[in-house]
Amino acid sequence: MDLVWVVVAYLVGSLSFGRIAGIIRGFNLAERDTPGASGTFRQLGPAWGIAVALADVLKGVLVAYLSQWAQAPWAMPLMGLAVVAGHNWPLYFGFRGGGGIAPTLGFFGYLYPTLTLVAVGIGLAVAGLYWQLYWKNHRGSWYPIPVGALVGYIYALIAFWPTGMGFWAFLGVSLAVALRGLRMTRKG
Repeated sequence: MDLVWVVVAYLVGSLSFGRIAGIIRGFNLAERDTPGASGTFRQLGPAWGIAVALADVLKGVLVAYLSQWAQAPWAMPLMGLAVVAGHNWPLYFGFRGGGGIAPTLGFFGYLYPTLTLVAVGIGLAVAGLYWQLYWKNHRGSWYPIPVGALVGYIYALIAFWPTGMGFWAFLGVSLAVALRGLRMTRKG
């Protein structure tokens, strides 16, 4: 039964709300940008971007909630990986999705709220400093949010180290986000 939960997590992750928002607006978002929250924000505007971000976070929350019914200790880490992998490589939309940050926040925010909030705070602070001190004058480099997210992910990996399954779940999710991020950087 636990393997079924992992498959369900991937299918929930595959609901690409950015692509759905693009379809509603009559716009093929994936042709011009990444179909996650940031791409939706850039192509369809702030209201759509925020709505997609919230929906993507909530699918992570839903999978974290469902992970409570899994029996095997390996199921929760694989469900976290599956929801992010589904978001990054959605079955329903040709395996071209977003970057995975929003479902990561939802999944770990539900299971480990304090640690997640600290990681987000650190990531946003780094993104703000990077934007202020570097990116404003070097716009051809990485965007501030991925830079801040990288630092937040590194902090969370260090903080999760003693927690057992939380560490393995976050390591798997971090690798999926990094793999997608590297692929996105090569295309851009």
